[in-house]
Amino acid sequence: MTSSEYASEPGDNDEAIDRWGSAASGQDPLVASFTLEPYSIARPHVPFYRFFHYPDVLDLRGNGFEVERFIPIFDSLDNARYSQAIQIHQLLKHGQGSMFWNPRRAREYEFKIRAAFHRHGISDVPTLIRRMLGRAFPDDSISSLSVSLLNVFFWACLAEIARDYAWREPSLALYSDYLDYPLEITGLSPQRNQDAA
Repeated sequence: MTSSEYASEPGDNDEAIDRWGSAASGQDPLVASFTLEPYSIARPHVPFYRFFHYPDVLDLRGNGFEVERFIPIFDSLDNARYSQAIQIHQLLKHGQGSMFWNPRRAREYEFKIRAAFHRHGISDVPTLIRRMLGRAFPDDSISSLSVSLLNVFFWACLAEIARDYAWREPSLALYSDYLDYPLEITGLSPQRNQDAA
């Protein structure tokens, strides 16, 4: 069916139907959903960080950071596989996967990094980043696996910022490496993804 068949008056076209998935290439979306062939979407995938609220972007910029700085981390979250999410969830909830890393210590280091941010006048940044990462799993798509992913990627963003202040407080470099560890062992580290490409 085309938009002209849905139109209430002759010559009326519904723009939403014209631009929806396979309808843009002349095929009815309902018919396409019942075929055995894989459904090809006419539109490319749009990463979640394209839907940030602009006031959050401005607040982050006001604290001295641009969203572009975190795009490799956001892309890594966007490309995470189910098997990697399970591996991270087991690491966080059951302590499996590493003998010298535990989530309790990582949370302690997170709070030490937050305290350092407070001393350096950027205490709003962790809240902004947490809010921005929350856009990756909207509404009902949140689960225990996605919460684990969000925690680990939040730590990666904190580590990215903390490295800027490591020249003032050398312990921040150690905390950053510790918080980055889950991404390193699961293959989700943005650095590892860039090296593999």
